[in-house]
Amino acid sequence: MHGYSTDSSERRFVPLLLAAVAVVCAWLCSKLMAAAHFSTPWWLDAPSSLAFYGVVNTLFDKHLWRNRLVRKLGLSRVPNLTGHWRGFLVSSFDGHVKRHDVLLQIFQSWTQISIYLTTITSMSRSCVAELQVSDPEGVALIYQYQNQPLSYAMKSMHMHFGTAMLRLSDKSDCLSGEYYSGRDRRTYGQIWCWREHEGRVIRYAHLLEMIGGKRRAS
Repeated sequence: MHGYSTDSSERRFVPLLLAAVAVVCAWLCSKLMAAAHFSTPWWLDAPSSLAFYGVVNTLFDKHLWRNRLVRKLGLSRVPNLTGHWRGFLVSSFDGHVKRHDVLLQIFQSWTQISIYLTTITSMSRSCVAELQVSDPEGVALIYQYQNQPLSYAMKSMHMHFGTAMLRLSDKSDCLSGEYYSGRDRRTYGQIWCWREHEGRVIRYAHLLEMIGGKRRAS
């Protein structure tokens, strides 16, 4: 995974809060050790505030940032996009007339993310990414990707870079937006994906209704 940026202010104060928690934990540990008349060897610095900070920081980065209570307290506003998303894309390559099934896989922690998009002919992975949470139009995931054609892709396809901007719809748990590829390919299109949940079938009827509504609105 690679790091990603965000316009949320949480990354400014959460590390300070975690440092304070680490100091308190180290102090409590020292009191418990003193009460138990336990001493550590001279070569072991314990309890160490730095060690406690490493532990609480790792816990927050991997798990706690997703916790409902943490979110209610405003300590984490970054949306959790982890999971498998299925849907389709339309491309200017074939005049937007064909739907190409896609699988979008997102692996995410509080500071790291990886985005993989797979079609029948190619697979792309993110290089850099940004999550905008303060945009009036809603949460936006913007990332640059590297696309690698699969072995049975058309001979005209080759590795290239591109950019995608997807917006999150909380009501339907949908990521939708646009992408465009750079030099040589120069294609563009739109993507719609729904997050898979256990026991849930992707609601293509709702997807078609939403697309039709957008077309009528335009």
